[in-house]
Amino acid sequence: MKPLKLIVLFAITFTFFNCDNLFEYSVYDANVKTAKRNTTEKNLKLLENIKLESQDFKFAFVTDVHYYYNNLSAVVDDINKRDDITFVIFGGDIADQALLKEFDIFYDIMGKLKKPYLTVIGNHDYNANGSIVYQEMFGDLNYSFVFNNNKFVLFDDIVWESNKDPDFDWLASELSDHAKYNQVFQIAHIPFTSLHFIGEMRDKYEAILKGNNVSLVINGHNHSYFYEEGKPTYLTVPSLKEPEYGIISVKDDTFNIEMIEL
Repeated sequence: MKPLKLIVLFAITFTFFNCDNLFEYSVYDANVKTAKRNTTEKNLKLLENIKLESQDFKFAFVTDVHYYYNNLSAVVDDINKRDDITFVIFGGDIADQALLKEFDIFYDIMGKLKKPYLTVIGNHDYNANGSIVYQEMFGDLNYSFVFNNNKFVLFDDIVWESNKDPDFDWLASELSDHAKYNQVFQIAHIPFTSLHFIGEMRDKYEAILKGNNVSLVINGHNHSYFYEEGKPTYLTVPSLKEPEYGIISVKDDTFNIEMIEL
């Protein structure tokens, strides 16, 4: 074999066997590290172990990080300084392009949070193989939990990017036992008033929310603040373009909302 061919062959062989991260940044990579899997389940177990002397509690709502990682870090630091927040819910758009690296950065920042946190999936999280990454890293797209006799229903309501209709039958079923709880909170990324929902789909979504005694519907997506009292009350929290988040104070069958701007 000619010397030039030997050199080329050696170079290719050396590169292949020594570049451990050769495919790490593929758009289609969904190989979440084992330590970062099943995050929702892990945090729900942490939440189960929290026993409060009072039925009153507070939780924070943060949403739409996209690529504003410094602001997410600032919010995490601020929440860690507070003793009155029991847990955190993140309202979707964990990533912008839904690359595995984006999910990893989010996970690492949220790993500094000293409180349990739960998430819902956002429309940007569906880009590329994002929904697969999300499910490996966090878990189910639709799930619920109960804390201090209040029910939280977290719902995947992404339409355009997911190429599927939301599972409204699941949502209606999860909300149907509302009478058992002090209050019910429904959390999804996109407000039902968005252009993502039109005609019969919007009507169905609204009817489920209004027909099951939901106290508060919390969303992100619109990147701006919105609040409307009613049955239910609707809250949209701004994105992390600025370091801000919401705090919901729960007491018996009432709640109060406070926006924190850092």
